[in-house]
Amino acid sequence: MAIKKPPTHVPFSQLTGLSLDTHLKYNRVLDSKGRYLPYDEFCRRIAKGENLAIAWLLTRHARDASLQRIEYYNEAGIQAGFTLTPTISAVCELADKHTTRLALKETLTRLRGAGAELSPLQFEEPITSSQLEGANTTTLVARSMLASGRVPRTEDEQMIAGNARLMAEISTTLREPLSPSLIRKFHATGMADINDEKYRPGEFRTTGDVVIADYDGNVVHQPPASASLETRLQKVSDWINGQDDYIHPLVKACILHFMIAHEHPFRDGNGRTSRALFYWYMLKSGYDAFQYVSISQLLHAAPVQYAKSYQYTETDAMDLTYFIEYQMSVIRRAIQRLLSHVDAMASRAARIDHFLFEKGVLAKLTSRQIMLLNIILAAPANDYSAAGVAQALGVSDNTARNDLRALARENLLEKHAANDQKTVYRVARELRNA
Repeated sequence: MAIKKPPTHVPFSQLTGLSLDTHLKYNRVLDSKGRYLPYDEFCRRIAKGENLAIAWLLTRHARDASLQRIEYYNEAGIQAGFTLTPTISAVCELADKHTTRLALKETLTRLRGAGAELSPLQFEEPITSSQLEGANTTTLVARSMLASGRVPRTEDEQMIAGNARLMAEISTTLREPLSPSLIRKFHATGMADINDEKYRPGEFRTTGDVVIADYDGNVVHQPPASASLETRLQKVSDWINGQDDYIHPLVKACILHFMIAHEHPFRDGNGRTSRALFYWYMLKSGYDAFQYVSISQLLHAAPVQYAKSYQYTETDAMDLTYFIEYQMSVIRRAIQRLLSHVDAMASRAARIDHFLFEKGVLAKLTSRQIMLLNIILAAPANDYSAAGVAQALGVSDNTARNDLRALARENLLEKHAANDQKTVYRVARELRNA
């Protein structure tokens, strides 16, 4: 869907004192309801009889004065900047309270685990980030494939498996500075073995025939010339790696997300790469809980608004505020979903403790065995082997096997033989219905 682009500004010299006085209320960054409206929405909220061009001129003038400029320019030489709005500040505070390394440690203490209870959440981002780019596979099938390690059968499943590899790669690169070579590495990791002719894994585009179109086929963005990519991406890297002016890490990660998508350095797979780099910067900055926060899950639910947030910035003098504010609205909901999930797990753990107490087995189980039971109950339809439990808990196969047997002796798990004759355990019917 095409948006209404901001008009050319009316020169101040052409305005009369009366016209300025009549529209002076528009000389502000936010509207009367605290919104940082793009022109596309601003023009629908002008009162009858008021001059839209003058109202927008005054609003844009106030915003330009408040922008924090950064060392990033589009191909036309327009310098990017952003305004720290109340929405942006509030979500930064939310991230500081609930997603830092210390906050995650407190969450795991509350859950009495080592992160295994949260591990299923790590599948959400690679799955939905791929679905956002067109992967036509159900979330249930994709989650089962990633959890079991099954080999992908289709190109859509290859997209999801590649994105899972990419997300897993992040933790191995946190000590590295950003560089064009790291950007290429991320793309190569995520796009390999899908369709090499289409994606050209790890290769920057070398032609100017790549454009971004909206859902109606209209060209909405022409990426910078391929000949300047290396130089431009090095400047992006220098800015991300720099420490001169403080910008909150969450804001900086959102800007990096925008920059990579705006540069569009690859023929395909730019969206997945830009979102992966967002996570890379957040984890690099010590916001460890972001490994369990999926922004693509919410972006996938409203792809048009996601696309518009790019267009608002690119058509309005590189004002990044539009993109950052939209991302912040998504991040707020994603963090709240994580917190709700943690609350639900904590409540379930309390119910299980009560069930075990009533059954008379609470004192017979170790804290690790109770934690394992809670992990299993988070996905009760799955089968659990000693090897899988050992990997999830970071214990030996023998310890995992003994813990599973202990739970089976108390009729909390049922023992079964899998297809290859290995022993697996499932939640007992009695507990599943408790």
